[in-house]
Amino acid sequence: MHTRLGLYTAYSLQWGPVGIERLFARLKKEGASKVAITDLDNLYGYPACREKAQASGIDLICAAALTEQGEIIHAFVQDQTGYERLCLLLSLREQDPSFSYLEALKEDSGNLVLATTHMPFLKELEHHPTVYAEVTPTCLKAVRSGLPLLAVDDALFLEKQDEENHRILCAIAHHKTLGSLGQGDTVEKPKYLLDQRRWDEAFSSWPEAVAHAQALLAYDPFPSTLIFPTYSTKTGTSVEQELRTRVLQGAEVRYGEINDAIFERIDYELDIIGKKGFAPYFLVMHDIVRLSSRTCGRGSGAASIVSYSLFITNVDPIAHHLYFERFLSLERTDPPDIDVDFAWDERDGVFEAVLQRFGPTHCARVANHNTFRFRSALRETGRCHGLSDSQITAAERQLFVSGLSSITDPLWSDICRVASSLEGLPKELSMHCGGLVISPRPLTCYTPICRSANQYPLLSWEKEGTEAAGFVKIDLLGNRSLAVIRDSLSNLKEDGIFIDERTWNPIQDKPTIEALARGDSLGVFYIESPAMRQLQKKTGRGDFEHIVIHSSIIRPAANAFINEYVQRLKGKSWEPLHPRLAAILDETYGILCYQEDVSKTAVALAGFSEAEADRLRKVIAKKANGEKLKMYQEQFFSGCRKNQIEEHVIEAIWKMMLSFDGYSFCKPHSASYAMVSFQSAYLRVHHGSYFMAAVLSNQGGYYRANAYISEARRMGIKVAGPDINDSRITYHAHQNTLFVGFMAIANLTREGMQRIVQERRTGGPFVSLQEAASRLPLCREDWVALVSSGSLDSLNPSLYRSEQLRILLTSAKPRNETVQPELFSTTIRPLPTQELTSRRKSSEDELHREFASLSFLRDHHPLLLFSRSLQHVKRVKACDLASYENRYITLIGYQITQKQVLTKGGENMSFVSFEDETDLYETVLFPQLFAKYHHLLCTQWPLVILGLVKNDEGALIVEIEHMKKLGS
Repeated sequence: MHTRLGLYTAYSLQWGPVGIERLFARLKKEGASKVAITDLDNLYGYPACREKAQASGIDLICAAALTEQGEIIHAFVQDQTGYERLCLLLSLREQDPSFSYLEALKEDSGNLVLATTHMPFLKELEHHPTVYAEVTPTCLKAVRSGLPLLAVDDALFLEKQDEENHRILCAIAHHKTLGSLGQGDTVEKPKYLLDQRRWDEAFSSWPEAVAHAQALLAYDPFPSTLIFPTYSTKTGTSVEQELRTRVLQGAEVRYGEINDAIFERIDYELDIIGKKGFAPYFLVMHDIVRLSSRTCGRGSGAASIVSYSLFITNVDPIAHHLYFERFLSLERTDPPDIDVDFAWDERDGVFEAVLQRFGPTHCARVANHNTFRFRSALRETGRCHGLSDSQITAAERQLFVSGLSSITDPLWSDICRVASSLEGLPKELSMHCGGLVISPRPLTCYTPICRSANQYPLLSWEKEGTEAAGFVKIDLLGNRSLAVIRDSLSNLKEDGIFIDERTWNPIQDKPTIEALARGDSLGVFYIESPAMRQLQKKTGRGDFEHIVIHSSIIRPAANAFINEYVQRLKGKSWEPLHPRLAAILDETYGILCYQEDVSKTAVALAGFSEAEADRLRKVIAKKANGEKLKMYQEQFFSGCRKNQIEEHVIEAIWKMMLSFDGYSFCKPHSASYAMVSFQSAYLRVHHGSYFMAAVLSNQGGYYRANAYISEARRMGIKVAGPDINDSRITYHAHQNTLFVGFMAIANLTREGMQRIVQERRTGGPFVSLQEAASRLPLCREDWVALVSSGSLDSLNPSLYRSEQLRILLTSAKPRNETVQPELFSTTIRPLPTQELTSRRKSSEDELHREFASLSFLRDHHPLLLFSRSLQHVKRVKACDLASYENRYITLIGYQITQKQVLTKGGENMSFVSFEDETDLYETVLFPQLFAKYHHLLCTQWPLVILGLVKNDEGALIVEIEHMKKLGS
């Protein structure tokens, strides 16, 4: 029995160089039976250490090192009171760096066991019932205190490399170079973890200290029950009855008439929810979704009719055969997990409302533990050696092209070596994009609380640690497409076009289905990427059921089987992997597509229970290729053999199951997203100008603004503006015209946009350049931005823009004048005249400035800027691509987006989307050509492309053979 105390990990951020995996491997090797990890002023790593300790057969003492006046007090938790006291102390220090642990401990130690080598601290704490004089291999001075002794390792390093890494981490933390590190910036003397023989020797004279260390308890503060808020009903009824009432009311709205099948499903789910004690959770979620105009509940929770009836989710689980047991069952120990998307610009308001509703001491956001990646570690290490950013960038480029073997400079070899050893270590905490927890007691009873950069209460732990601590995490996420749908409907309503969402059912709209089958989905949520549009073209299916399949099979976990899927869909004969899987996988043509397919397969073929099958799915998803996976593999193969399944079939099925170690979806999640996709697609098909205006206002999705402007023109939409009289801050539409918003103009300040809209609202339209200048107190930069974008052309179409700017600047109103309309003004302003004179053709210089301002041209495709060079290129237009199948052709390519991927052999290749004036098209750069031409993809300059047109199951793609810059 060996107890090792006072060990530090890399969770002593930018100080400790030792990762948890490496530390526990060493502790297990040394035969440690009980350990205390004491990171500086935090418990960030406690959940991960707890998991690793359990896996290593080591008892873990919850502890921390409290820093005070440059010294350390080690605090060891022995019971719940001590844990809660430690959580509170750490939270107070997080919120106030000047907070004194010592003063707080003198008042109330909360049953914590304390130890320090610092004699003055020992003197002040000597009346504490459990304070120890700390004895370490490098410090014996506390022996003189007369207090009981405690053997503490106080170890920071495992090997020599850790000293170098520690210095690098300290230089990063202090924003210094290695040569400028001073006294106190790093540890004073090396503190290594001793092997057991040397440890026994170091403490051989202090058996009392060793005995006290052995006597410390490994108290586990994590509760055995789940932590989620209690709920008080207004009527005084039980939470279960309140939930049932709300569910039945919602079901009447959803279904109109509740038949026996619906009643049966509701009763089944409510019975499980009641027995698991989750009714308060669903009531809280119901309250939260009512805080916003539009939501999309997703994840496995979308398989629940309770969630559907509470309007937490929006997909009918009965109609779409969604698998509820993937979400909840009596066997499962996991809490319910419902992710809810809100419009991206409403989500912060939802968080604020939740904080007000439950109180800031009971709500906190979940953290992210950001780790060093090789690139960030490389850059940071280079700076620590005094290298400039340009030098580091040049070396990065060499590494990217040629790999580590190309580095010959000894300094850079050292930098790469150190960066590699830092990779994966925690670097800093940030805030999870949507995770939130709500607790029945103050949060410091369960966990230390930090503060995010924008002052949200923040848990110390990331997603896995939060769940390990027993919290039921609520994910409230931002989604731009919900705002797109909201803004489209609002703009339509403004123009007198009203869509009744109670009866709106876009999944049955034939034109929408046909458009999706053609891959006409640029701007449509979740199915606008090049890969997804290509898949739509290959399959020719746009119905809801197939969109659900496609949004899942396109994920990395299942996409190895896409070609087989497409061929089967088109009629290729196939047999189920096993007759028992026929009913399970028929809808996906015999291919495992969804997360729950893994679980269903394990149940059907190997006799797994629902809970075991779900644990198998999670182990595979987390890429846990160790003992756990091996154990489940043996159970799966054994179970299949008992059911007399042939060995080669078992192996084929297991291989397909293992493909789910990548990013994948469950069917309810895909169905939830597909519903949003269909709403988006319906608006694109039937109200294209309104939809594209909303896409651009919400800053798009997969593509930049210029791609959506080009698509709008291809859809037959007229693009107008920006214009000082017609534009709003955001984009908007009227009939078939899309008006560009002021937000599109680079360098136009938000204040300038607001002043224009405000003045136009109170004083009417602007009638001339002079009048606009006299009414608007804008800065010079705002006037330059407006003129460059063409926003003032309508006030005098005959003037050059340079002349417009001269008039505006000489007539401009002083900015310090308050913008106030004359209350009793009787002046009637004439409306602006659009046809003062015929519109002058823009000069080449004006067009270039316009493009720089907007990233697109008001009236033309950007290729107009290269018209002289285009005259010398004999090319095929993109709209005619289908006529050149299996032929080499020359195209002009204006890059829209690209996706770089690795081949199975580890080589880089790329899929690139280009357009010309007529259409969008897809290309592929295979590894050899990618290495030759990838530098051309780093610019927005049009390219001349020579390639072979291939038809891939109905989707055209150009295999690039040669590229060069247009005009070169």
